Order: sequence, then structure tokens, then C-alpha cells
Amino acid sequence: MKIKVHFHGILADWVGTGEADFALRAGSPFADLMALIAQRYSRKMPEQLWDKGNNSFVKAVWAMRGDQRMADLKEPLKEGEVIKFLLMQAGG
Repeated sequence: MKIKVHFHGILADWVGTGEADFALRAGSPFADLMALIAQRYSRKMPEQLWDKGNNSFVKAVWAMRGDQRMADLKEPLKEGEVIKFLLMQAGG
């Protein structure tokens, strides 16, 4: 199945692209997508974005499926889905 990933804002600059396509087995969990993102982009990402010890985005980066945050790595993905990654920043 194909999954489209969008990196928003400064994430796109740090990763080097605003969007990317990934091919996964049908019914693959969110963890498999994260593993592919790690393979493709982790070497490009600074420590403010990527936790090399856990091989994942830092907690300030949210993965969104529509208007719902994806936090469960076991959650299955669906064919043609678009997952958006956003850097949540506090401000005032």
C-alpha cells in the first residue's frame, strides 16, 4: 500500500522535502512507517527534531491523521492515507 507523508513548516526544511511517498505492506502499523522515515531521513535531522537514542521524532513533533494525533505505534495504516508531521511550538 502507498502512504503519503507531508512535512510541514521547518520540518520540510530540516528533512529536505515537503512530502514523500512510502510503500508498505497492507495493514502495516504506524511503527513501520516510522522505521522507513528513520531509514530515509534520520541522518539529515538535527537533535531538535530527531531523538537518535529512540530512533524517533522528538515529542514536539506530532503525526496527524486528519484531525487526530497518532501516538500509538501499533495503529494500522490504510491504503492511500496522508500522514502530516508538524512541529508544535509554544509561543506568546
